[in-house]
Amino acid sequence: MKKILFVLAFLTSSTAGAIGWNNPIEGICAGEYRVITTLGSGQGDLQIENDQDFFGLASIGITPTVGVWQVELRYSHFDGSGVSVDQYGINFKVDFSLACDVQCLYWMAGWNYGEFDVDTVEQHGFVFLVDDHDERSYWNAGVGYRYNWTDDLDTSLEYNYNDIDRVAGVDLGHLRTWTLNLSYRF
Repeated sequence: MKKILFVLAFLTSSTAGAIGWNNPIEGICAGEYRVITTLGSGQGDLQIENDQDFFGLASIGITPTVGVWQVELRYSHFDGSGVSVDQYGINFKVDFSLACDVQCLYWMAGWNYGEFDVDTVEQHGFVFLVDDHDERSYWNAGVGYRYNWTDDLDTSLEYNYNDIDRVAGVDLGHLRTWTLNLSYRF
């Protein structure tokens, strides 16, 4: 029985140590990680409509102090002429150089859940009335350029491709977005 208790105590202590070592909350308190918030505004182009419409985003994430990568929870909104989308997702960003000092290029990929409000769709000069709501999940990928003004503040220009595909019985294709973002690290 003593051997079993010893093994359980040993495993529990090493697990507790590993949890403490990998705990991002402790990492934030120790200054190893920082919370990053981002606001962005720009334009989106839905493939089926081929119009430039409003696109905005807000996110909160976590990044190491050196800022090489970032994981963020993101909300974004696209408001087209006949289609509007509320997207909720998770994004991963990684710097190409793995050593971003003042300016850098980065790539990103993520997974989104979208709530779609499809009123009308214009295709080949004809307007089709759909008037439907739908939900689906899809992936996104993109690239960006970031300029760090200070250790806490940066701006970035992002291009993102969202593979929406078929929603409410209509093939919407993809949503391409360009945004100018302002980020602050806490």
